[in-house]
Order: sequence, then C-alpha cells, then structure tokens
Amino acid sequence: MKNTENIIGVDLGGPNIHAGKVVEQAIIINNDANCFVLGEKYFGKAQSCKSIVGLTIGTGMGSGPIFNGKLFEGKSCGTGEVGDIAYLDINYKYYCSDQFFAKEESVSACDVFNLAESGDGTAIQMFAEYGFHLGQAIKTVLYAHYPEPIILDGSLTKSYEYFKSALFDAVQDFTCQNVLENLKIEVSELEHSAIYGVASLCLISTNYIF
Repeated sequence: MKNTENIIGVDLGGPNIHAGKVVEQAIIINNDANCFVLGEKYFGKAQSCKSIVGLTIGTGMGSGPIFNGKLFEGKSCGTGEVGDIAYLDINYKYYCSDQFFAKEESVSACDVFNLAESGDGTAIQMFAEYGFHLGQAIKTVLYAHYPEPIILDGSLTKSYEYFKSALFDAVQDFTCQNVLENLKIEVSELEHSAIYGVASLCLISTNYIF
C-alpha cells in the first residue's frame, strides 16, 4: 500500500508498507466508488444486472464499473474514473461535483439546493447548467461502457429533480440512439451503500458470493 497519509490518525510505518504485516490480518482495500457500485450490485437496485456503472457526485466525482457481473477495477482500483478526463478548461470532476458551485458561483451546492427549494430561479438555472455538464460526462461513460443502469450516489443526488431534465436533454445527441432508448439513470436508495460494498468485497474474497 502506498501514500497512506490520507488514513488519518494511523501510522503504518512509512509511504510504502505491507499493511497486512502490520495488523497481522488480510486487508482488502478499494475506493469509495467501487465499493458503492458493489453495494448496489449485491444489495441495491442493480441486483439483477450484470453491467453497471456507479457514479458518486459530491465533493468530487468517482465512478465504479461492473462488467459481466464483476467489478472491473484494473491494476490500481482506478479503471473507469471518468471524472479525471479533460473537459472544457479542466475536467469532468470539476464540473460534475460541488466544485462547480463553489468555484464557478462561489456558493455551496447545499446553499443552492436550499435556494432552489424556495423557488429561486437563479438556483434552479444553476442546477440546469450542472445537469448539462453531468450529461456530457455520462455520454463519455456510454461510449466506453453500455451499462444496464447508471446509478448515482453522493450528496448532490438529493438535488436530482432539479438537474434530471437538463441531464437527459444533454445526452440526446448521443450517437447511438438505441442506447438512449434503453438508458436507465437512477439514484441510489441504499443507505451506506459503500459499507455494503465493503462487505461484498469480503464475501467475494472468501468465495461466499461470486
């Protein structure tokens, strides 16, 4: 395991260590988006699906892909991280997360949501702009992976009704119209989905589930 400085309050003995030797237990590590999509696969809306993309939209933007029923994580758990793809002057993560509101409009997404709830037209328009950007990111996902559902999670999903229409409008020019006809974008209803995903990782490692 490398670069453990983000594990707050834990000194694992250096930047490159074998954590399993430190605690004398098998350790399974993955990122939040991958754990989220596994939680949806085994305990949430995607239990009957074999091809899934989970997108987390909040302080940042993460993505987790499942192909043929199995998590496709690559060598370093980062496969499918669409947020880091260059978009406009920065990347999708900037325009599809809280950063869009904080840096473009100097306000938090939470404050914009509260204003939209009160009927503020400017706030509602800001969510429409956000939905347009998220739609562009989802088109990029569709070019790489045709999932049965795309499932959204994260703090921004509570504002979904304010950007849903703009998101779907933004994907209408996608090249393959048959993909759009079957496109499902849903918001997770599974509380603590990433924790369920961590449990799934443990069950998979012991061959309890496949």
